[in-house]
Amino acid sequence: MCEPVSMVMMGVSAASSILGAEQQAQQAAAQQNQRAYQASYQTAVARNAAQVSEYNAQDAERRGAAEEARQRRKTSLLLGTQQARLAAQGSDLEGSPFDVLGDTAALGEEEALATRYQTAREAWAQRIQAASQSAQADFLTRSAAMPTGADPGLGIARSLLGGATDLFGIAEKRNLLPKPPGK
Repeated sequence: MCEPVSMVMMGVSAASSILGAEQQAQQAAAQQNQRAYQASYQTAVARNAAQVSEYNAQDAERRGAAEEARQRRKTSLLLGTQQARLAAQGSDLEGSPFDVLGDTAALGEEEALATRYQTAREAWAQRIQAASQSAQADFLTRSAAMPTGADPGLGIARSLLGGATDLFGIAEKRNLLPKPPGK
């Protein structure tokens, strides 16, 4: 028959296995909570960065429109100055003087369009960055929802089975297990 001490030892071993499983489940839950918090934080950071990039794109467009308008005003003033000088010289603003005014207008428009193009590129780059940051935020949101590592329930089951296996091993070594009939 089983000794009382052996039975107590088996009970203590089983209780120890259950406590170990509980601790493992608590640690797994704490790790999952920590991962979820980190993912939530990183998601918020990425979404904020995306919003800042969009604000920067809008700011670039506003600055570009203002610079383009400034360039056109500058060209208009230059054309007015040239016309006044040519008229003061007694030119009839045809032929060669007219070509000078046309070239000035063309160069001024080219500058304004170059400013528009540069602004569009800057805004586009900011929007690409915003889209990338939004995609990162979406990825982090999805990855936080997916469990990583071992399932706590599976860990508990493994711990209990391991504890039971240990108990049977101890009981077998001490010849505490019942013998099958015929042996």
